[in-house]
Parts: sequence; C-alpha cells; structure tokens
Amino acid sequence: MGMYVAHIDVQPPRILYVNSRAAEIVGSSREELIGRLPWSMLREQDHPTVRALIERPPGAPRAMLELVVERPDGTEVPIELAATRVRAAFGELSFGYFRDVSVEREVVAALRRSEARFRFLVESAPDGVVILKRGLIVFINPKAALLLGVGRGEAALGRSIASFLPPADAAAAGERIGAMLRKGIEFPPSEYGVLADRTRVVEIKSIACEWDGEQAVLAFARDVTERKAIQRRLVESDRLAALGTLAAGVAHEINNPLTYAHLSARRVARLLEGTGLPDEMLTAVRGHLDDIVHGIARIASITRSLRSFVSDDAEAPGRVDLEAVLARALKMVDNDLRHAARLVREIGPLPPVVGNAARLEQVFVNVLINAIKALPPDPRERHEIHVAAEHVGERVTVAIRDTGCGIPTALRGRIFEPFFTTRDVGHGIGLGLWVSKTIIDTLGGEIEVDSIEDVGMTVRVHVPTHPAVAPAVELRAPVARSAVIEGTRRRRVLVIDDEPSICYAIAQALADDHEVAVATTGTSALALVEATKFDLILCDVMMPGMDGHELYRQIAERYPGLERRFVFMTGALASGIVKALDGLPNAWLVKPFEISDVLALIAASADAGEPAPDPLR
Repeated sequence: MGMYVAHIDVQPPRILYVNSRAAEIVGSSREELIGRLPWSMLREQDHPTVRALIERPPGAPRAMLELVVERPDGTEVPIELAATRVRAAFGELSFGYFRDVSVEREVVAALRRSEARFRFLVESAPDGVVILKRGLIVFINPKAALLLGVGRGEAALGRSIASFLPPADAAAAGERIGAMLRKGIEFPPSEYGVLADRTRVVEIKSIACEWDGEQAVLAFARDVTERKAIQRRLVESDRLAALGTLAAGVAHEINNPLTYAHLSARRVARLLEGTGLPDEMLTAVRGHLDDIVHGIARIASITRSLRSFVSDDAEAPGRVDLEAVLARALKMVDNDLRHAARLVREIGPLPPVVGNAARLEQVFVNVLINAIKALPPDPRERHEIHVAAEHVGERVTVAIRDTGCGIPTALRGRIFEPFFTTRDVGHGIGLGLWVSKTIIDTLGGEIEVDSIEDVGMTVRVHVPTHPAVAPAVELRAPVARSAVIEGTRRRRVLVIDDEPSICYAIAQALADDHEVAVATTGTSALALVEATKFDLILCDVMMPGMDGHELYRQIAERYPGLERRFVFMTGALASGIVKALDGLPNAWLVKPFEISDVLALIAASADAGEPAPDPLR
C-alpha cells in the first residue's frame, strides 16, 4: 500500500513523506517525490480532483477515488486513492493511501470480456436457453423467447415456465424438475407443446445448476416441429410404399381368378352353339354371360388402372392418348367423386400429347383427389367438379374446377412446396401438387392454380401436343387384342400356372384346335419339355418354387432356341416384374386375357415356320 503525507496549508502544498511502495507505484524515487505538489504524480486531468479532495475542510468524511498515476516514462497506472485531513502543531496535513489496481482492472476487464463473449454465444445460439429458479424464469435468450411465443425476453422474466405450456405438458415438466432437484435424476430430452403455437413441438433437455448461489435448472430448447413432421411423412411414405406392395399383391390375387372366370365364361358362350335351346332361353343365357364378362372386364380395368398408378414407370415421354388417360383417372376416383359432387365433363376430341400415360394419370388423380377433399360435407347436389379439356395451339389444356373451400391468399404461394398441406394431420402429406408439378415440368408443360377462398379452385394443366401425326398410344399393352386366326394347324401347347383352374380353363378353351398339356410347377413343366416337342409354352411368372423366369433360364440352357417360344402371363402389378418382362424379347399377357390373344400367338408361331427344337434325350 502506498502512503504519502502532504503539508497543505502552505503555498504551494508539498509532499513531506512517501513510503517505498508509493515511490514504486509512481515510478520515481522517494527523494524525487518529497517537496513536490501532492497531485503532481497523477495525470494532469486528475489534478483538480485531487486538489479538491486534499483541500476539503477538517472533519470531512473520508473519500476514495479511482485515479491514474502518470509515470515519468509515460506509462499509466490505475490506483485507488483515499485521503483524510489532520491538524498538526505546525499546520494542516493530508494523509493519503493508494494502491495499484492494474491487476484487478485487468481481471475485471477479462471477466467482462468473457461475460460479453458468453452472452453473445448464448444470445446468438440456435437453440433456446432458459434458467429457472423455483420454476420461474430468471434468464432467457432470444431464441427461447421466440419458441415460447413472447416478443421480448424481458416479458418472460419472473413468469412460471408452466404458463407457456399446455396443462398436461406443464404438469409433466413440473414433475421432472422436482425429481431433478430433489433426487438428482437426469432425464432424457422431452418433447413439449407451446400454448402460443399449438403446431409447434419443442424438445427440451434440462440439467440442475447453481444460479446466484441458489439451486436452479438450466434448460436447452430446440424446435423439432419440422423434424416431427418429416418423421410423420416418412411413416406415411412407408405406409404408401406398403400400400403399393399390397395393391400389387391384391391385384395379382384378383387377376388369377378373373382369368379362369373370364375364360370359362367365354367357353360357356361357345358351348351354347348347337345346344338346341329355345331362342328365348339362348338369348337370356347369352345376356347373363355378357353381364358376367362385362363385370369381369370392369374389375380387370380397375386392376390395370391400379397397376399403371402404382408402378414406377420411368419410360421416356412418348405419344399419349390424353382422353384415355383422363377416363382412367376419373375411374380411379369414381367411388369418392360420385358421393361428393356432380361430375361435369367437357372433353372433346384431343390430339396426342407428349408424356408418359402412367405419370399423367398420376397427375390428374392427384388433382382430382385434392378437388374432392376440398369439398365440404354437404349433399353432393350442392357441389360440382368440372373437368374440361381443349386443344389450343401447340398444347392441350385440362382444367379441373371444384366448388370447395379454396386456398387462402396468404398460402397460395406455397401450394407447390413439398410436404405443404392445408389438411389435418393424417389426411394427406402434401406431396400431390408438388409431384404433379415436377412431372408436368419434366414434360415441358405447365400447371397453374386459380383459387378464391370459400368459392373454389381451378387447376389448369398444360401439356404439349405430340408433333407426329400417327394415332396416340394408350397405356402399354403387352399383346394387342386380336381376332382368332382360322386355319392354323394343330400345335402342341404347354400351359404352366400354379393355379390349376387357370390351366384347366386355358386347356378347355384351346382343346378344340390344339393339343394342350398342363403343368402346375416348374419342375413338372421341365419333365414335360424333356418328353415332348412344344410349339408354344404359355408360362405364369409368379409361381412357388421355380418361378417363370427361372424355368425360362433353365430351358434356354438345356434346349437352346426353345425359350423363344415362351409367352409369359402375369396378374402381378409390381414394376420389377414389368421391367424384367420388358427386358426379354418374348411376348407377354396381362391377366385376364382373351383366348383370342393366345390363338393369335399360336398362329404367329406357325407363321414363323420354325419347328420346335427336339428335346435332348
């Protein structure tokens, strides 16, 4: 501690004594300081302050100042100075005590810098930070204030954290905080709702800490709303994928019995000829058979539409019959549409367009489903879905208009964003319009939306016309329908299917014109091929044990050339099967099929003029 004694009632006042520590702080020797003005060892700007302090009247209370010593070498030393006035026999004396506070100042400055950095980091953190004492908020950073729905953090100070949470979440938070403070239990991150925004989900991780000498809780909060939404969408996507797989399996199981029912109905119709039944009865029976065939055709049409909808058809854009695509899309949504609104169609003759039929059908199904879901639950007579298509210039425009709730103006700019939806959770994942726009953009087209809230919405899809003049193609048909070719000599046909009823129905239908053998497994089919020459092998794709592809491979290996006489048949919808069949040079049939298709293939094999290879002995 530095000390000096100054005689102050003489002119000029002068220093009578300084100790060695004072001399060290000032940077001068004791001899150099004695006799100088008491304030001369300080910065010039501090002289008036020290002079006023020293010249205070006797009895004035002790005063303490923070000043700066200016050393002879120009360096400055911050000091803390206290002075008092004492009357002595030879005059008034000032006793002063001062100490170097450089280290303290540096420590304080370092602490302040550290605190500033800490505050910057906390206040700039992407996660919310809250400190609670006795359940009340004593610190909150801007991110946490935003998550809790308060404009400024100051508005949350002193409030209970429970006041920001739904009742059930507030109770759970209170129990966890109590257990943490009383028993030291550490909990994993927990998810909470927020009263200010019912859609928001906040994940909070809390730890016990000390704040201002008291027990407290430090909580880190993160907005996981989008993450939860993505998790829901992933689950929804998994369900959609599972639904697609289920649809493919169900369609396969439906198409198999449809095949033998269809072939059997056709067989019965042929057997009626020459039965001698009265004309009236014959007409009635034929009418019933026609109804059966029509019903089977309707079911088959639905399963084929389902195949084109769920398959991953990545073919390059080609010529598409847009009228047929719209008809199939309307058929897909018919069940929902006819219970929700009246359908008005204005679809005139249209030129072929550029696209992929399955993808375009997906677009129109998405738009139609959105239109149906936008309708309030009123009687269907009050609502209308209007589908119109017209050819203008080098593109065709399809307009689908509904009389539903429309889209609020504030949300219209987001309707093509992925995962954006105005429906409740569980009623859509918000991908329909985004996927549709992606498809149309890829084709060089355009999709636009007009909407008036509480009046309705119109979606216009513009697709470029195809430049060629040939008729537009429809959805891929593996084998075109053909009339029965008369005059074909009897051929040997092998029918392979794990459904005995299908084998029997095909055999019965062909028996009048050809020799038919049947097998219900790949192994038994191989045994028949080894023993007999066949002109045509009609084989199912999906069979237990040895499936159609494996049988094809083994026959190609054992009897080269005979595999060219394979014709596959399938009732499956899986895109993998379709792609595998497309990769082979062989024809293939989609169940259910007409027997005339098989007869046409047999005739084609006869026209080829190639005898069946001899089986190896």
